[in-house]
Amino acid sequence: MFHVKHFPLSIRPWQREKLRAYANLLQSYNKRLNLLSRRTTAEGFIEHIQECLAFVEQPFTAGSSLADWGTGAGLPAIPMAVMLPDVKVYAVDAAQKKIHAVTAFKRELDLLNLYPWHGRAEEFPFEIQCSVSRATAPLRTLWQWHTRVATSEGVLYCLKGGDLRAEQRELVTGFPAIQIKQIPVSGSSRFLVQVRSAPLLSGKESHKPPPPTEHPAQ
Repeated sequence: MFHVKHFPLSIRPWQREKLRAYANLLQSYNKRLNLLSRRTTAEGFIEHIQECLAFVEQPFTAGSSLADWGTGAGLPAIPMAVMLPDVKVYAVDAAQKKIHAVTAFKRELDLLNLYPWHGRAEEFPFEIQCSVSRATAPLRTLWQWHTRVATSEGVLYCLKGGDLRAEQRELVTGFPAIQIKQIPVSGSSRFLVQVRSAPLLSGKESHKPPPPTEHPAQ
């Protein structure tokens, strides 16, 4: 069993309890459904959840909605739904067994702001303000999924690791009018990649993305 001490003290008690309960559910369901690697240790489940808390340090407006592309076992959708109770969180995945598990987690954790959705990201039908992903697909693919349904000011956040120079080049080649920012994640070798449309400059769009930087491999 996992203890609430595994999560930061700044989290409210009820949120810590729900994250603890989610970690226990993950371990239990993973034995049957292989939602994550079967080699994942008890500490590994905690680390997955802790890493996802990096998303909630970014600005998400109360009353807004976001999509988690390829949510898998509910990461980061479920930690975000726990930590952002005033934000509507869509957990999107094409694998039915994973959406069934996320639906069960929603029920067990009483997450009224979590909306599991089964289907391909290219067919997701709802408008959102932001979207998130945990190393689900290349940046260019994620940005295509995002821009199809997001408002113009919407932001994409991706948890990534390793050397992303090739992914960034591919992204800006297809979508030159964007801004990319890399945000370090405390206690992790990975980082958040923030992608947004560039602001208009003198009636023209900015086409100069920040240069890619090297990062240690995962």
